[in-house]
Amino acid sequence: MPRVFAFVLLAALTAASSARAQDQWGFSASLTPSWQTGNPARYLFGADQIAMSGSEVRFGVVRGDITGGDWGFSFVDKSIAENSTEQVDVSNCGGQQCGTFYRTLSQTRLTGLEFHQFRPYWTWRDRVQVGMVGAVGVGWLRGNVYKRTVSDQGVAESFNAPADELFPPSSSVVPLLRLEVAGTGIVAPGLKVRVGGGFSMPGYHTFGITLTRI
Repeated sequence: MPRVFAFVLLAALTAASSARAQDQWGFSASLTPSWQTGNPARYLFGADQIAMSGSEVRFGVVRGDITGGDWGFSFVDKSIAENSTEQVDVSNCGGQQCGTFYRTLSQTRLTGLEFHQFRPYWTWRDRVQVGMVGAVGVGWLRGNVYKRTVSDQGVAESFNAPADELFPPSSSVVPLLRLEVAGTGIVAPGLKVRVGGGFSMPGYHTFGITLTRI
């Protein structure tokens, strides 16, 4: 964990030191209507199978240039849809299936803080930009899940297992990582609209929208 915080702080200081004189403070709001996990996500979660989906909102402060890039910090609230599933340590033991099966209940969420940066690589007439968004941060799983464990000793069930058990690599925090291809349009003085898609831990999305006011 100290390495994660150190990396986030270093990235923030790097962005701040490179900010130009005309950069200004502003705020942003983002919505991802739908995200879902792909098969590679199971490696991040230390699981054998994973099938999660949900939506996401972000609110934060930014600093940047309306015709250039921007960086900032955001609060992240990622909902995990009810009945999303995860299976851990699934194998055959004595001809009987064993392992741990998780199913999310209502109000299961992943919330946290992230540092993000948008860097444009192509600009057309100071109106349209195409670039990349990268972000790192830390989050916490909230809520309860249904848990069913099958072993040689029998079957154990719980309807109030803590949601943080969904991420076995850590009992308390989940790394937030995001990498998107994005296009931005300057729709009014000081107002940018950005759309993009890509990877966003623990899944991916094909469409997300961000409003930035600088």
